[in-house]
Amino acid sequence: MTPSTSAPRAVSRLLSVTSPMLSGTDVLAVQERLSELGYSPGVPDGLYGDATAAAVRMFQADHGLDADGIVGPRTLAALSTAEKRPRPNGNGGHVGRRALAEALRHLDKRESPSGSNRTEFGRWYGVDGVPWCNIFVSYCFKVGAEYTICKGYRGAGVNGKGCAYVPTTEAWLRSAGFWIGRGAPAPGDIVIFNWDQRGVPEHIGIVEANLGGGRFRTVEGNTAVGNDSNGGQVMRRERFLSQVNGFGRVHA
Repeated sequence: MTPSTSAPRAVSRLLSVTSPMLSGTDVLAVQERLSELGYSPGVPDGLYGDATAAAVRMFQADHGLDADGIVGPRTLAALSTAEKRPRPNGNGGHVGRRALAEALRHLDKRESPSGSNRTEFGRWYGVDGVPWCNIFVSYCFKVGAEYTICKGYRGAGVNGKGCAYVPTTEAWLRSAGFWIGRGAPAPGDIVIFNWDQRGVPEHIGIVEANLGGGRFRTVEGNTAVGNDSNGGQVMRRERFLSQVNGFGRVHA
């Protein structure tokens, strides 16, 4: 097989998470190659942060390397010769569709008392009284599909039942090869919202239907008309591609 023309050249240093972060064209080349192979670290920015290290670890684990998140000579060689992973199909994943079915069972459920962030989903997760949109998604995947999102992933908000923190879930989707960006969403896809398209994402839901014309319908926890990200209710919402960072399609 002929290596990709975008494969990174030899690096003169080990690439790993440091403070301050390593930066440079060598980091950018690794990020672009990871993305090409289906292990997206997010938007390639030339900075070696946690999302890049997570993508490297996933790549290393899949290719028989020590999954330490450090790019050295062996990892670089594997990146240069690896073949692209197959992408999930455009019909949605059966895992996500089962999670969606579970989400639909809980429409109109609310936190109690109002404004408390206290729900049955938080009690199940073991962390109640906190913003719970990602906890609701974790619940639907775990209970409805017997699938633990962020399993084995190290990041803020992760426990044995899923994840409670939206930026961590996005980073996991990207590093696991589940990220499909702003492509056409399908039922069961996880959607990551970033309302002003700046900073970290604020909200998460499960796609119910693609409505076309840049619109789609979701089921979301902790939302309401007038308070998208902390409204205290499980609801159907109509959303727009302009409001999202992208979608993730989980496949077992």
